[in-house]
Amino acid sequence: MKRSEKPTDDEDETEIDEEVTESEESGVSNKKPHFLGIPIYKLSYKRLPRKCLRISFFTINAGVFLAGISAVVISMWMLADSKLMLRLTAQKLFVTILLIIGIVFTILAFIGIVAFAKKKKKFLIIYIACHSLSLCIIFFCSVMSASFFERITSKIRQDMNTTLIKYHSLDWVTEAWDNTQQYLKCCGIKSYKDWGEYLMEIPQSCCSKLIDQCLQMSPDVAYKSGCLKNSYLMLKSYVDTVTVAILLLSFTTGVSLFLAVGLKKKLKSRMDY
Repeated sequence: MKRSEKPTDDEDETEIDEEVTESEESGVSNKKPHFLGIPIYKLSYKRLPRKCLRISFFTINAGVFLAGISAVVISMWMLADSKLMLRLTAQKLFVTILLIIGIVFTILAFIGIVAFAKKKKKFLIIYIACHSLSLCIIFFCSVMSASFFERITSKIRQDMNTTLIKYHSLDWVTEAWDNTQQYLKCCGIKSYKDWGEYLMEIPQSCCSKLIDQCLQMSPDVAYKSGCLKNSYLMLKSYVDTVTVAILLLSFTTGVSLFLAVGLKKKLKSRMDY
């Protein structure tokens, strides 16, 4: 049998060059930064048409502006409702936070709309700085939210313990407990038995039946669940809602910041866009 022919030196060099070239190309492609499997350069504002940047920027800011105005109106209406505010559930704090967020993002969106309409570069710079600051604040608040929630629940527990004995002596306490028990469908702190421990009759605001059946209050017609547990569940639902809102705000703020930087980079000295 004949021995297999050995490859020549030229063939060896050609194969080595091809391997080196392929390895270099793969190394270069692997070095490119990726985000969620997508190369970063494909997410650059440079790949977006100027018209697309303008329309997207205006649409997002107009939507945020309308949403902010709605949040301000709703929160002010809730703060003006005395029955809604006079409860032992810390609702006033959440409504106040909603009012502050609505005002801040309404102002930011208004600055963005003015920058779009007036073609002023300084407004875009202010817009970018404010949105960068808001992202930092959102991150800080997200980190501190767990301890903040614990403080609110402990404050509600303390308020309930200190005000229950003053139910008949202070009018605002009577109204606050009645509103809380009717709204949350609960009775007492842990249960209706709390009223008996302080030698007080079960209030009619604990009634879980028809009014005619509650003329003489008894454990049979009272809510079985305590207000502390129901308050905790209600606050947890608030926190879940706030978490979703923060995620949406973070995403919207990030997109707005991305579009604002793209507009700023593409603008000429006279902002002819």
